[in-house]
Amino acid sequence: MDRIAAMNAFVRVVEAGTFVKAADTLDVPNATVTRLIQRLEADLKVRLLHRTTRSVTVTPEGAIYYERVVRLLADLADIEASTTHALRKPSGRIHVDVPTAIGTLVLVPALADFYRAYPDIEIELDVGNRRIDLVAEGIDCAIRAGEVDEQFLVARQIGSFGFTTCAAPAFLDAHGTPTSPDQLRDLPTVGMIPSGGGYSASFPFLYDDQQRDLALNHTLVLNDTNAYLAAGLAGLGIIQAPTYSVRDALAAGRLVPLLEDWQQQTIPVHVIYAPNRYLSAKVRVFIDWVVALFEQDEHLRRR
Repeated sequence: MDRIAAMNAFVRVVEAGTFVKAADTLDVPNATVTRLIQRLEADLKVRLLHRTTRSVTVTPEGAIYYERVVRLLADLADIEASTTHALRKPSGRIHVDVPTAIGTLVLVPALADFYRAYPDIEIELDVGNRRIDLVAEGIDCAIRAGEVDEQFLVARQIGSFGFTTCAAPAFLDAHGTPTSPDQLRDLPTVGMIPSGGGYSASFPFLYDDQQRDLALNHTLVLNDTNAYLAAGLAGLGIIQAPTYSVRDALAAGRLVPLLEDWQQQTIPVHVIYAPNRYLSAKVRVFIDWVVALFEQDEHLRRR
């Protein structure tokens, strides 16, 4: 039996949650994954997985084995990547998932610099706000705003961002300028539906270390960050947007900051990836580049 192949199959099953998804990510038949796991359990003389018709769960012994195997596979990948990197520059395709605003306003405009440094790497970039299964969809790494709660994934914080409450000058001329959050209840506001769906987000404010989540009856609710910014610029209402997404409009006077004494909590930004992939040379240099990109940005660097 190819022990490395069996270990890799076991890790993929644990991370994907099913034999079928694991087989898809490995690009092998489902029967091959099943056979590798069965032989691995027989060789170890221990059951690693509980199987039912609907799901696969890890046994206590399997959980311990998983933690050790992930480290071993990572060490092997590091050896191979280091050797490859010493001989030539990283190359190949990487599949990256990124939120719409960060992808459109931060990542894509800077990619020319990455390609100059690594011309042999191809990037397939998924831009959107859909929550995805990295393993099942073959994603090498993803940039995620907010807290990360996925199990069996490595999360590395690369930055953070705050929010700015703002509106177009013409809107303020017509409706007046609020001086406290409570006044927003009587003014048109634009809401943003969180990436996970559900109700439009409240407007949070922080004053003297006191957090207030202001629920508002928005006159317009959107689920796309580009459209959200467009609504603010069009004077449709007051918006509360990530500062990095409105900084150009603020600098140009197309949007005016409001309630600046009332700050908002910062949101962390992470890059996430499956632990058995994180030392691939091409993925590693991409992540290092993203870390440097965020660190150079005053509105995105880690706080």
